[in-house]
Amino acid sequence: MKSQYIEELKPGQVVRETFLLTRKIPKEKKDGGLYTQIEFSDRTGTIEGIAWDSASEDLKELAVGEFVFVVGNVSEYNGRLQIVVSSAHKISEAEIDPDDFLPRTEENIDEVMAEIETYRKKVKNPYLKDLLDCFFSDESFLTKLRKAPAAKKAHHAYIGGLAVHTRNILRLINGVYNSYNFLNLDLLITAGLLHDIGKIYEYSYLKKIDHSTVGRLLGHIIIGYEMVIHKIEKIQNFPEDLKLKILHMILSHHGEFEWGSPILPCFPEALVLHFIDNLDSKIAMMREEFKKKRDDEREWSDYHPLLEREIYLKEEN
Repeated sequence: MKSQYIEELKPGQVVRETFLLTRKIPKEKKDGGLYTQIEFSDRTGTIEGIAWDSASEDLKELAVGEFVFVVGNVSEYNGRLQIVVSSAHKISEAEIDPDDFLPRTEENIDEVMAEIETYRKKVKNPYLKDLLDCFFSDESFLTKLRKAPAAKKAHHAYIGGLAVHTRNILRLINGVYNSYNFLNLDLLITAGLLHDIGKIYEYSYLKKIDHSTVGRLLGHIIIGYEMVIHKIEKIQNFPEDLKLKILHMILSHHGEFEWGSPILPCFPEALVLHFIDNLDSKIAMMREEFKKKRDDEREWSDYHPLLEREIYLKEEN
């Protein structure tokens, strides 16, 4: 187990630790020498770094995606922490513990999956029930669901994140239905369970969370749409209108064209799914900003590009 994690680093601290090298950009100094801008990561986050002279020479032999033992000091530059690297060398993957580098849910994933299953069992419509059975009776699918992240960086960006996000969506559906009981609960639960399933293929997560090739080319909305339509076609006499509604909810759940939805939500259940999906993702992003807070005196986060604002961090005593 590592003794130094990125989220714990402070200005002036000496670093002697292993990190994943996630970015390396050689640069030329004004006097003609070379330096290297770098980025390291572990399960707690990422940190930028800079290597001068001999340390920059060390990095020439290292490739992005390799594990690197770093010696250096933590400094602050333009309001952000960075590691000024003194030396760096490659570490064999056999010497590292993957749990040090992949962030994981703090929740008990077995309990999360069990709660998801209780919601699944509430679905009474026989066609929707059969559709869900096609997925949830597949052990390979369940294994992927319990491991997949919900994003690379934006929200629930950790192992088990997709399951936690899905569970949260189901809880929110239950609350919304208590106020708007004219909604089709079976349809909402089914779409809540399936709206993000394309993410089990959108991301790779062996060393770090990143987009897979199919994720980059298609994205989870299209992947999920294809997964669901493939299962529906195997269910005899599946009602056409029900099919269209489920597929529409998958395609429209981001809610806006500029957010990646090819169609806007066109009926109440689709609109509800969009808003609760958006709610859970944005609450998760704000919570992450609170976790990043390094001291009790800091009242505001840095500008958050996805939320398009700074977050007020002060909490009541």
